[in-house]
Amino acid sequence: MLTPDTAKHLSLLRTLGEPELSPYTRWQWLGWDASSRYLLSVQKQGGTPLRWWDLHSEETTPLFAHSVSRCVAAWFLPGSQRLLSVTVRGTLRTWSVTDGTLLSSVETGGSVSSACLSSDGTRLLLTAGQGRVMLWDLERNWLVWRLEDPAYLYGCALSPDGRFAAAGAAEEQEGAATRGSVRLWDARTGKPVGTRALDAQWIWNVAFTPSGESLVASNTGGQLFFLGLPGLATLRTLEAPGSGALQMEFNSDGSLLAASADTSAFVVIDVREGRDVFAYSDLDDMQGSNVNFSPDGRFVCWGMDDGKVGIWGVKPRP
Repeated sequence: MLTPDTAKHLSLLRTLGEPELSPYTRWQWLGWDASSRYLLSVQKQGGTPLRWWDLHSEETTPLFAHSVSRCVAAWFLPGSQRLLSVTVRGTLRTWSVTDGTLLSSVETGGSVSSACLSSDGTRLLLTAGQGRVMLWDLERNWLVWRLEDPAYLYGCALSPDGRFAAAGAAEEQEGAATRGSVRLWDARTGKPVGTRALDAQWIWNVAFTPSGESLVASNTGGQLFFLGLPGLATLRTLEAPGSGALQMEFNSDGSLLAASADTSAFVVIDVREGRDVFAYSDLDDMQGSNVNFSPDGRFVCWGMDDGKVGIWGVKPRP
């Protein structure tokens, strides 16, 4: 298990995929299955958009790969051998993890720029940059609620207990300026719970703590704001990657926070001490990725500049 002490000794243990040269800015979305056996990658530009690997195999080539046009994100669905993908047009597809076949396809009826799957895999929060928010019921394939927000919306999240939905936002001001804020809704009904303006032009992303007692919001100034729920009062502020954390994820006990930036780098933060315990960069401004802890708590994955996926862990002592 990674802890604030052991995470200091992270090293690159394994890479997946073959190197791919791309003239485009590259961004990867990564995700583990609940058993930490399978790992997926969505490549938003360049390469094959949807790939996944069986980590029990020594092979570096994907178990399966599909050309899913304009794929935004994907997840392994808990308690099943299925994988869910979502596209910019709001198309939801499920795939068999073991044989790679397409199982279903559903249209949500709205564009998507960011998405978050509930911890039980039954609901999907979808946001569009123009201010549209939707909650989709995956078991019934229907829309639970939908709303329009006047702000530009960025990364979104659902609380572990299913009570709240949140998103980072930018509100238009006079002239060409914007003001960053956090939007909070009742995840069951879509009713607004609160809005909190913060000292920034944009709030790139939000993430709930595993306890569900607070959420963290990342701004363009390289700060992380821990906000209490439901009032969104500032509890503490930590430093993040200088250009702002585009994506964040806590480990299961909330002691570590992994954050990735648009500067082809990621950091692992000791939440209690408020300091970085590990940092990595491949110094490629044309590339970025989210960073994820494996569910078993042993590894961290991150997308690399050549289209490969790296897995970091702590090497056993001889």
